[in-house]
Amino acid sequence: MTHKFPLCFEITVRLSIQENSRQSELRKEILQSQQQLIRSLIRLSSKLTFSIRYFYDPNQTPKIKTYLLINQPDEFQTEEIYDQLFSFLKKGKISDFFTLTPQSDFSQFQRLDWVNFIGEVLKYEEFIEPQNYYLPHLFKANEANDMLAVYDVINRLDNRVILEITLQNYQNSHEKQILVNAINQMVAQLDKVNASTTGNKDNFLSVTWELYQKYQQFYCNGDLFQYSIKALAENRGEASLVLNTLIEHATEETTHSKQCKIFIASKDKPGFSGSLQATENVDISTAIEWEGWPKIFGQLLIREAIKPKKGGWAKLSDGSLNLSAISSTPKVLNPAQSQNQPREHDAVLGGSPLAKFSSPPPSRIIDLKPLHRLATSQEISSFFRIAVLRATLDLSFEQPINKLPDQLTIEEMIGKYGNLITEDTYIVGIDQHGNPYVSDFSKIPHRIVAGTTGTGKTNFLNSMIYQFLYASFKANIERQIYIADFKAGIDFYRIARRYSNVNLVTKAEDLATLLVNLWQEYERRLARMIEEDVESLKELREKCHSQEHRIILVIDEAASILNAERKIREEISKYLQELAAKSRVTGIHIFYCSQRPTPDVIPRIISDNMDERVIFKVFPAASQLLLDDDAASELPVEPKGRAIYRGLEPDLKLVATPYVPKSVWNNPFS
Repeated sequence: MTHKFPLCFEITVRLSIQENSRQSELRKEILQSQQQLIRSLIRLSSKLTFSIRYFYDPNQTPKIKTYLLINQPDEFQTEEIYDQLFSFLKKGKISDFFTLTPQSDFSQFQRLDWVNFIGEVLKYEEFIEPQNYYLPHLFKANEANDMLAVYDVINRLDNRVILEITLQNYQNSHEKQILVNAINQMVAQLDKVNASTTGNKDNFLSVTWELYQKYQQFYCNGDLFQYSIKALAENRGEASLVLNTLIEHATEETTHSKQCKIFIASKDKPGFSGSLQATENVDISTAIEWEGWPKIFGQLLIREAIKPKKGGWAKLSDGSLNLSAISSTPKVLNPAQSQNQPREHDAVLGGSPLAKFSSPPPSRIIDLKPLHRLATSQEISSFFRIAVLRATLDLSFEQPINKLPDQLTIEEMIGKYGNLITEDTYIVGIDQHGNPYVSDFSKIPHRIVAGTTGTGKTNFLNSMIYQFLYASFKANIERQIYIADFKAGIDFYRIARRYSNVNLVTKAEDLATLLVNLWQEYERRLARMIEEDVESLKELREKCHSQEHRIILVIDEAASILNAERKIREEISKYLQELAAKSRVTGIHIFYCSQRPTPDVIPRIISDNMDERVIFKVFPAASQLLLDDDAASELPVEPKGRAIYRGLEPDLKLVATPYVPKSVWNNPFS
C-alpha cells in the first residue's frame, strides 16, 4: 500500500464563501455541513478515528492552525478507503467552505515534550445517596456554536496550546451488549421503584428514570462514539480557560444535561502519559477520569443497589441503600468471578422458565460507567466544529475609521438626503465615501441595536424615531411609535411629551400589556388582509384607502426584562417571539436594543428574525454573537456614533450615524 495512516489535513477557509450569499444563511449551511462530516466519515468506514485540532503557537504564522487527522487500525487500511477519503474531503460538501490540504509532516502532534498539563472534558457524573443512583448527564448540543468565541480566546494566549476533539466509533460489540443490558435493567428496576412509590414522587427518581429512558431510546440501537475533548498546554490556567469557553458555547443545560466537568492532569499525575500518547497516535484514551468511582459501590448489582422498600428511603431493614452503612472500601469483584455467582435472571426481567435461560446476567452499577465516555453524533456535533471565520471587513485596510466623514446632525442629514426618507425607509448612517445607507422596512422587518454605554446606541434610536416622524409629516399621516425604556424614560421623555403618537412605557408589566395589544392589532390587520385578498400593507392601503400604517416598537435595554417577575417575563418572551416571527407582513416592526447583548438577553429565536444589525462598540464575544466578526469590538470609543451595519448584503459596513441634539424635539417640522 502506497499511503499510510494517520492522515493529516490542514484546514483553511475558502475566501469564496463570502461571495453572493447572505451571511446568516451561509453560516447555517456551513454548520450543517460540519454536522454531516461526522456521519459521512463513519459511512466511509466504521473503524476510523478522526480528530479536529486547533494548534496555537504564538511564534508561528498564523498563530492558530486547524487540522483534521484521521487514523485507522493497520488491519483495516486499504487503498480504497484512502481514495474515498481524499475524494470526499476534496469534493464533498465540506470542500465548498474549507480547503483541506494534505500534510506529509504532522510531527507537531508527536513532539509534545512541551506539554505540561492536559485538561479533559467529561460528562457531568452524579451519584445520589442513599438511592444509589448513578447519573452520567447527557450533552445538550448548542447547534449554533461556530467556535469563534473559542478561537478568539485561544488567539489571546501567551503559550502553546492544542485543542483536540477526537471521535472513535464505539465498535466493541461485547462491551456494548453489557452496556445495553445494564441500561435496560436500570430502566426496569427504576420502573419498579417508581411503581412502588406512593404519595409525593421523589424528584431524584423522576430525573434518573427519565435520563435512563433517554439512554435506552438513543444509545441501545443507534451509532455511538467514544470521545476525547482535551486541551494540551504549557500553562494550567490556559488549558482550563480554553475548555471552559468551549463548554460554555458548545452545550446548554437542561434537566438531563449539566455543564461538563474539566479534569486537569499534570506530568506527575496518573493518566497524563496515556492521554499524551493517545494524542500522538490519533487515538482515544480513557486514562483521565473522575476519581470518585473507586469510592462508589459499582460492583453492586443494579437490582440490589436500587430497589423499592416499604416505608420509603429513610429507614431500611437491611441497610442496602445506605452508602454510609457499607464499608468505604468495597470489595472489588473480578468480572470473571462475578459471572460465576448465582444468578436470578428473573429478578428484573420476569419469572418465567424461559426467562431463566434467555435473560442476560444481572448487571452491576459499574456496567453503566462507559456512558460517561460515549455520545451520539447529535450530542457531540457542537464540539466537533471548525471555526467559521469571516474575511469581509478589515478596519485597518478596507474601510479605515479615519476616512469616515465628520458626524452630521440629523437636520444636516435631512437637508442633504431627506428625499431618501420615506414611509418605508430611513437612513442608518453615512459611509467613508459620503454615501448614505438606507434601510427599508418592507425588506427588513426587525432590527437589533447594541452598544456599550456612551457609544451612540440611544442617539441612533433617536435618529430613527426622528426620521420616522419626519416621513409621517411629509406624507401627512400619523403613525404610532411605542417605546419601552426601563430607565424611567429618561432618554425618550422629550419625544413622548412632544408627539401624541409616541407612547412610552417604563415598567415590564406595561410592556407585557403593550405586546398583547400589538398582537391583537397584528391579528386584526392579518384578518383584514386575508379578507381583502392582499399580501402586504401597501396593497391594503392602495386597495382600500385604509389607515393601517407602519408601527414601530423600540425596546431599549432589553436586559432589564430578565429582572421582571417570572410570569411577566414569560408573557413578554412569548409575544416578542410571536411578533418577531410573524408581524412583518402587517407592518409592525421591532427595534430590540441592549448594552449587554448576550444569548439570554437576545435569544436565538428572536435574533434569527432580525436581519438588520446596527452594532456600536461592544465586547468581542458580543460582536461575534451579532455579526460573526470581531469588527464591532475594534471600533473606537471616540468619536461616538460609529457603528458596524449589516443589512441584507453579506458584507459589513462601517457607518457614521447622525447626531440628534436634544433641541430638535422642541421644534416642529417645517
